This record gives sequence, structure tokens and C-alpha cells, in this order.
Amino acid sequence: MTLTAHIAVGSAVGYATGNPLLGFFAGFLSHHVIDSIAHSDAGSLGSDIENMFKNKSSLFWVLFDIILAGIIFLILLIHSGISPMIFWGAVGGAMPDIIDNSPFWSPTLRKIFPTNYFHKFHDAIHWTITNKKYLWVGFLTQAILIGISILYLFHA
Repeated sequence: MTLTAHIAVGSAVGYATGNPLLGFFAGFLSHHVIDSIAHSDAGSLGSDIENMFKNKSSLFWVLFDIILAGIIFLILLIHSGISPMIFWGAVGGAMPDIIDNSPFWSPTLRKIFPTNYFHKFHDAIHWTITNKKYLWVGFLTQAILIGISILYLFHA
């Protein structure tokens, strides 16, 4: 899933808990739940942490996703009056990818205990669409999750 989907869903489940600490853990858990849904992301375009900076198309989408996630995160925080549940839910939702998918530190973390086992788990539950013919399905699933999360937060 994209960072935008993880931020939106993490924010919504974090808010639903009513508690910042529970919000963080619910966001963290939501990351793995939605990663198990068919989706398209930079991995669908053949990008990984070893070649992210070499593949200009993937790099564009990663940067676009980071900017979009930041904008949505700020809008949700401002709309909620800077709710700590939304903040910590979003942080929890993003944390697995921050740990496991950064080109800066993840190659090292994937070689040491316990993050090497975390990577194996994270990779095993991922359902990334790699067939270019069906990329639209993966973007549609994320758009639906993002939309539901935003609607929930704006009507909560």
C-alpha cells in the first residue's frame, strides 16, 4: 500500500480507539491488514529499496505519495483539532514501512535480529499487484480505503 493509504487508515483506526497509545498499535496493526489486500505501489513498478533512486518513474510516485500523504495528514489533523489519536494512529500506520522500506536503513535492518524476522513477516503478507494490466485494481482498492477513512473522520 502507499503511504497515503496507511496514513488515512491509520488515522481513522487511531481515532476510533479513543486513546493515543491504542491508536498507535491499531494503526500499526492496520498497516498489515491493508497490506494483505491487493494493491499497487512502487513495488508494482519494479521498485525496491535497492533500486528506488535509479527508477525515475518509481521515484516520482514515491515522492508524490509522500507529499499527498503529508497533505492528507495535515488536513485530518487540522480538521480534528490536532487529535492525538489521529496523530499516533497515522504514525503507527506508517511505522512498518518506515522500519522496513527505507532505502537508507532498511538494508541493514533486514540483516539483524529482530527486524530481519519483521521483514520476512511484512513481505509475506504483502499482496502487491505486479501485472501492469491490473495496476488500476490496486489503485482503486487504495482509493476506496482512503475515501472511507476520510469520510469516517470528517463525519465522526
